[in-house]
Amino acid sequence: MSELKPLIFPADASLPRHQPPAFPFATAAQAQLSPNNLVENRMQQLEQMLQEAQGRAEIVEKEAYDKAYLAGEKAGMALGRKRGEQILEALQTSLKGAESDITALRTSFADAAIDVARHIAEQIIGRALEQNDDSLFAIARQTAAQLPDTSNLHIAVAASDYITFKRMLDDDASTMALSSDASVLPGTCRIISANQDILIDPVAAVSNYLSHLQPLLFEPVTPPADPDPGQDE
Repeated sequence: MSELKPLIFPADASLPRHQPPAFPFATAAQAQLSPNNLVENRMQQLEQMLQEAQGRAEIVEKEAYDKAYLAGEKAGMALGRKRGEQILEALQTSLKGAESDITALRTSFADAAIDVARHIAEQIIGRALEQNDDSLFAIARQTAAQLPDTSNLHIAVAASDYITFKRMLDDDASTMALSSDASVLPGTCRIISANQDILIDPVAAVSNYLSHLQPLLFEPVTPPADPDPGQDE
């Protein structure tokens, strides 16, 4: 019977020993590093992750800022437009008020000017009639001459003017009848015919003329049109 010999395996055929698992996400090369190197490597990874997170946060923050800026810009433009409309409306109201004030001032000045002109005219006409006795008689004679029927004319004057008119009628050889009337004011007279009764009051006539002139002061004045420059060529 032959002798049994033990089996001999080559040294490289032996089973490898199990190594402890490497740090998560670590490569085989990193697993062979020393503990200090592993910590340093992990810190670098964390720093890189932090930088990437900060970059993404900055992008998100910028996008949020841009959206908020656009929204605020639109809101600001709307608020500014509304505020501008309010200011424009207030200016238009103030302008209308100023125009009303200017119109009132113009009316006051015009009224004052008309009153002064009327007073001056009345004084001038009154003094002219006092200094020239035949002025009123001349006006009465011209008025009577324009009537369609000059026969049977009658002239009524104030008591203070009766003597003056009597003398002038005698000198003029007029056929008009003369009478004194208490309702007739000095400086005036009435020409009476069969169909008409005309009051002659020079002072009142001037005053009425100025009253009719007053509205003309408020009529807008249209500036003359500029000449066509092509006509000069």
